[in-house]
Amino acid sequence: MFTPSSKYFVGLTGIALVSAILYMFLINPSDLGAIALFGVAASSALVAGFTLFTRDGDAFTDEEAVAAATYAPGGSIWPIVFALGAALVLTGLATVPVVFILGIGVLFGAGLEWTIQNWSQRASADTAFNSFVRERAIGALEYPGLAAVGLAIIAYLFSRIVLAVSKEAGPIIFIVVAAAILVVGILISQKPALRGRVTVLISTAAVIALVVVGVIAALSGERHELAVSSEEDHYSAEHRECEVAASEHYDHLANNQVSLRSAVTATIFVEDGKLRAQAIGIKKDIDTITIPRSLGTTVIFRNLDETEHRLVVNLGSHTVAETGVKEKVGTCTQLTGKKQEQALTLTIPKPATSEEPYFFEVPGIEGEIKLVVP
Repeated sequence: MFTPSSKYFVGLTGIALVSAILYMFLINPSDLGAIALFGVAASSALVAGFTLFTRDGDAFTDEEAVAAATYAPGGSIWPIVFALGAALVLTGLATVPVVFILGIGVLFGAGLEWTIQNWSQRASADTAFNSFVRERAIGALEYPGLAAVGLAIIAYLFSRIVLAVSKEAGPIIFIVVAAAILVVGILISQKPALRGRVTVLISTAAVIALVVVGVIAALSGERHELAVSSEEDHYSAEHRECEVAASEHYDHLANNQVSLRSAVTATIFVEDGKLRAQAIGIKKDIDTITIPRSLGTTVIFRNLDETEHRLVVNLGSHTVAETGVKEKVGTCTQLTGKKQEQALTLTIPKPATSEEPYFFEVPGIEGEIKLVVP
């Protein structure tokens, strides 16, 4: 039998479900509005289940009435926190993953606290003993857990601030904040009068400032160069620019030194505007380099010219299945400075054809070194 309160929430659940279904079919199935309506339906269904389980708090017998009068559980904030976690989960489904993960954490923590509190309040009729039982059950986990959550939130908000400002201002902000924390800590330790209410006010003001500025920075997003870099991986093989001119991203902070020299097959030189190569262990110029198939092999490029150059290896072309367009296959080193060198590691899965031979070249320098893959 449905209780009076449950009827309202069951009706609200039905209306919300019908509205959500109509919203999905008529407007947008993945819109935030549909998620919000399903959230309303789930919340009202949960409340309807609670009202049915508790029978609206009605007592049907004298014994139940006496028990209800003698047992008075204390108030609890955890249902509100649990609802906040559910709202964060629904919001995270339509926004960013970090909000969804935060909502899951809030749901788990609030559910655990709510369960323990409800269990401890029914341990006995003595309120003090019930508090003692609750403290023994979960007290050892609360303080480190809350501290870990607080530190994670502080770190995340502070990272949003540093990523939103310029790279010159980021270290300055970090130094200023660290110095302020150190000074406040020293003052509190040396001046007992500052402890208590003053410490609470300072901490509260700092937390509020961090939350406000961190949320604003998170909503504004990362600075322009970081946003562009996250969308495009400038250092991936697809974004390598193998032209004569310097690349804005790929050639940034080129190493120009080779430390690992294992599995080196040959060295290619640019000297006095000419291209030449030597096999390892043979002091004689060659015009062909042989590399085993499907085996990682390294070629050293050494620039002995007065200007910067890069080594480019051309590995034929392949046809894009969707469009039928042929694209060149190959890779290159970063720009190599004067008297500097770089390594180019290759793993070639198939041999060249007579129509499309493999070869090394240096843009801007005449000549090429043939590449044979048996």
